[in-house]
Amino acid sequence: MMQERTGDFELTMDELRAVAAYAVACAKPALVIFEKANPDDRRPAAALDAALVFAEGAPRSRLQRTAATDAHRAAKETPSEPARHAASAAGDAAAAAYLHPLARATQVRHILGAGAHAARAAELARGDDPVVAEYVVTAAAKRATPVVLDVLSRYPRAPKGRSRVAVLMERLDSLLRDPPPTPRVVDDPGPFFHGTKADLRPGDLLTPGWHSNYGSGRQANHIYLTATREGAPLAAELARGEGPGRVYRVEPLGTIEDDPNVTDKRFPGNPTRSYRTTEPLRVIEEITGWERPPAERIRHMRERMAELAELGIEAMDD
Repeated sequence: MMQERTGDFELTMDELRAVAAYAVACAKPALVIFEKANPDDRRPAAALDAALVFAEGAPRSRLQRTAATDAHRAAKETPSEPARHAASAAGDAAAAAYLHPLARATQVRHILGAGAHAARAAELARGDDPVVAEYVVTAAAKRATPVVLDVLSRYPRAPKGRSRVAVLMERLDSLLRDPPPTPRVVDDPGPFFHGTKADLRPGDLLTPGWHSNYGSGRQANHIYLTATREGAPLAAELARGEGPGRVYRVEPLGTIEDDPNVTDKRFPGNPTRSYRTTEPLRVIEEITGWERPPAERIRHMRERMAELAELGIEAMDD
């Protein structure tokens, strides 16, 4: 493998390509924010294309430098602040090809800058909502491959700064380097409820490992439950599937923990009593006569979920 150049450590072209591919994956969901504000300006899209050309095996060339410069120029010229950060994310993705093997904190921007700017763009596009940024950086952390993590480990931590982008970059850096917090095991007496569209019977077991009824629908590692009667009907209405929503009283057969999708984002302290478990839930009975959430609330939540999904955010993913 060809070494990038003499520096503080080795950095191969294959590793640079992995970093560029990661930066593109982080920046791409935010591109829609720029294009909505600037439909005739293709410079950020061209920057992502240039980065992807290199990531997929083409030689590194002036194409990436020029595209990065053009995207950053587009960022300066747009009057929209969310669009400015979206264009900066694309520019940083193209510039990722020029990560240098120098053990300096400033180099970390070539790895994490695209994700931090994308998070800021999404945050601003959703009313400057910091919860949205947290979802974006969490998604960015999940995209990192073992190669990207290995490359990042050779550099100092992201530099501290006062800007919001610097704070988001530090947050992403921490998510990638630091061990995740141990989930809090919950001692809640219940009763517990589960909302779904599945037709179940008393004694049936709900187990993880199946495709999720929410978000992207990928394989779920947990089963979710709540100790409030309000949460389960909402989950039932939002679940994928045909037929009416159903609410069941369930019994967890193992330990339960706080649902980080809720407690780490929107509701610290878990006032909604939302939990998850990797062990089965036993169906005790179906709850009938529950009050359906207002249609306007369901519509609003579905619209919000669609808007977040457009930005690459699966707020209800496992």
